[in-house]
Amino acid sequence: MLNSCVMHHHTGPAPDITVWGGIGYRSRSPLVRIVCTLNSQRYISKVLEPVVPPYLQSLATAIFQQDNARPHVARIVQRFFFIHQIELLPWPVCSPDLSPIENMWSMVAQ
Repeated sequence: MLNSCVMHHHTGPAPDITVWGGIGYRSRSPLVRIVCTLNSQRYISKVLEPVVPPYLQSLATAIFQQDNARPHVARIVQRFFFIHQIELLPWPVCSPDLSPIENMWSMVAQ
């Protein structure tokens, strides 16, 4: 039982951490770290309300893009976009994820 001979393994569930970020042609939003499972209410309170409107207002023209993840397509989220007059890029159901930010996440991982 020497410490140098013991290998520790985590056998429980992995912590659920989500990182959200936005990019534009010449700008980027702050990264938002969400420590628990992302649901529609958390998406609004942690990402949309504090980050998205100020970021979009700093751009001359903007269309917000997101995929069809459940928190993104919930009625309460769609109502948020309607109330704040945020234009959404149409995202077809079952389409491949062609979002340009996916390439950025691979750079963050490195």
